[in-house]
Amino acid sequence: MWLTYKALKCVKRKHRVYRKYKNSQHPACVRSSRKASGEVKKAKLNFEKKLAENIKKDSKSFFAYVRGRSQATRKVGPITDNGGKLVEYSDGMSELFNEAFCKVFTKESLNDIPDAKCV
Repeated sequence: MWLTYKALKCVKRKHRVYRKYKNSQHPACVRSSRKASGEVKKAKLNFEKKLAENIKKDSKSFFAYVRGRSQATRKVGPITDNGGKLVEYSDGMSELFNEAFCKVFTKESLNDIPDAKCV
């Protein structure tokens, strides 16, 4: 998404040079690796700058990019049941959530469904 044609071309060249010399310490490999790294950094910086400039118009892509770069994971932590006891395991927490959702939503009787009128 953010990789430009020029950066991709440099990365491919880096791989081609390495296949030729089979030595990452060879001056040609070092030079092509440094150039590819610089182009990739430039392309990523340019992409991030465009995201920041267009945040007012397109906040969805900005936050999608930030969420993808984030190292934090969202976990449902230990919760307390009605008795005040701490529940830490996923089975117990899922049962508590199921009970809470069953209380919130109503069950409708299937016997009182009105007939659909055809026009």
